[in-house]
Amino acid sequence: MEGMAAGKCIGILSRIEAKALDRFWKDTSAGKYPIIDLEGNMGYSLSDQEGLLFVRNDFTSSAYEECEFVFGNIFLPDTVQELFSGDKVLFLMVYRKETRSLLLAELEADIRCMLDLPHGLYYFFALVLDAGARNLPDSRIFAIGLPCKENMNRPEREKFYLKHPADILEFVDPAPLEIKRGGPFYLNMILVSAEKIPECSLIFSELWQEEPSPPL
Repeated sequence: MEGMAAGKCIGILSRIEAKALDRFWKDTSAGKYPIIDLEGNMGYSLSDQEGLLFVRNDFTSSAYEECEFVFGNIFLPDTVQELFSGDKVLFLMVYRKETRSLLLAELEADIRCMLDLPHGLYYFFALVLDAGARNLPDSRIFAIGLPCKENMNRPEREKFYLKHPADILEFVDPAPLEIKRGGPFYLNMILVSAEKIPECSLIFSELWQEEPSPPL
């Protein structure tokens, strides 16, 4: 799946100033749910009384652009739940294709998130990393999340996944999602062990060094 384009998005993160990225990485262990964009601008998600995490975005949009709400859920199969033991951190990576803008935001696996996005084509990825690493490039990748083709909460689909975890293409759609008029949109993402993904690098820095491809 051409690295599922996740490697290209990770490569784009290398444009962020090192000091800003280090500050972002330190805040992930402070319970602040940080957000960072390619310019190194930092913000923090907001949580409401129902536990919904609002991921603020800094995608540049003109006053004439319409936006839609996108609600996200993370599906955590039994085969991946054990990966969350110990010091792990979950990130959401959102890439807007037209403007080549990218956001990285910390999430919680059991809390829904909400974004307010301008109309356009977006790639969505989730990453489970080793929070104990001294910096982001040195962190190990434990799992990658991709949009589901359908609702994975159906018991028969989960049962099939557990029996055939290598058949990742049966469950995910790595194509960009078009956010257009008619929202809100609902994004279900499934976490897959990085070891189950063919040719997937397990160390963040191995993808960090890749040159992003302009047509992404």
